[in-house]
Amino acid sequence: MYETASLDSVEVRAYRSLVRVPEATPSQLARRLGLSGREAARLLVTLEAKGLVSRAEGSAHRFRASPPDLALGPLLLSRQQELQAAQSVMAELTEEYRSQTRRRGSVETVETVTGAQAMARTFDQLQRGARDEILALCKPPNVAVPSRGNDTQLDVLASGVTYRAVYESSALEMPPEVYRIREFVECGEQARVAAEVPVKMVVADRQLAMLVSPFAGAGALEAGVPTGDPTVGPADASTGDPTGFPTGDPTGAPTGDAAGDAAGDPPVQPPPAPAARPSVIPGAEPAPEPSAVLVRPGALLDALIAFFESLWAGASPLVLTEDGLVGAAVSDRTPPPEDLLLLSLLLTGLTDTAIAGQLGTSLRTVQRRIRDLIEFAGVRTRMQLAWEASHRGWL
Repeated sequence: MYETASLDSVEVRAYRSLVRVPEATPSQLARRLGLSGREAARLLVTLEAKGLVSRAEGSAHRFRASPPDLALGPLLLSRQQELQAAQSVMAELTEEYRSQTRRRGSVETVETVTGAQAMARTFDQLQRGARDEILALCKPPNVAVPSRGNDTQLDVLASGVTYRAVYESSALEMPPEVYRIREFVECGEQARVAAEVPVKMVVADRQLAMLVSPFAGAGALEAGVPTGDPTVGPADASTGDPTGFPTGDPTGAPTGDAAGDAAGDPPVQPPPAPAARPSVIPGAEPAPEPSAVLVRPGALLDALIAFFESLWAGASPLVLTEDGLVGAAVSDRTPPPEDLLLLSLLLTGLTDTAIAGQLGTSLRTVQRRIRDLIEFAGVRTRMQLAWEASHRGWL
């Protein structure tokens, strides 16, 4: 608020000091603030010019604070009017932008963002623009913004915005991701884990969604792949030299006195410079730029929000364990006795066919029940199912 009134820290201290007393002289204010009498006198003149203090009646050297609602109210109202004017301009520009988008033949509710930098900037703006809630579906790898670089989320969480995130379980296998997820959870993020998250998505205030398109980053290989030739090194980033030699003679040959032991020796012929290898495999397609899609209010956005809520309902809550690690909350539910019997047979190493014979049922039924158990445990493989069964004390 004080910045809005164009007050510096000393002026703020002086005004607050005067608010607490009926009136004060420059010398009295100087003692309270630890200033010289001359500094306090200049400070009072400045506050008087800004309408924050006035001279006491009948005394030119005693000052009293003006009522805050009268002194600061007009300043705040002026800033509020400026903000409303800026919002009106923003609304006009937004409508012009959407009109131009429609003229280009694009769908009004969908917009494409191309390039890692543009995606990172849009992601940051989307988070900072949220006022109530952010919904997120997260899965590795991170294309534009590594999780360790998303400090914006910490700021937005601190401002009171609710974050609900569903992480793919593979993210919990990556220590850097786990560290950052733990930090988010400690700061108030509501997190859950699912065996698989089909798409990366962020939704702000149920008004704007950002979906990251699939990105194939293996379309090109950098120069510098070992070839068995010791004279050929990786590309030198500082010079652009594909042979990897330091600056100087690009052939890597010795120079100066090292070129010959005596003046009469024939000059040493440098070896031919190795041919620069192409930085891309011949015939390979260049790697596409990462891209994302922005979705505005409409049926598509409603469907995406419903999709998130469906994943959220089926995901397991993430909790901080006693040792500070992130893990899925253990469910209190236990499989029925017949499934526990099947699970015990599975853990003995019997094949599905042998289990079917033991239970007097078909192979297809056994495999279906095993899939149901895997889904019940919130895992993806039989090995993970065995670990969960032991961890939860089912057997």
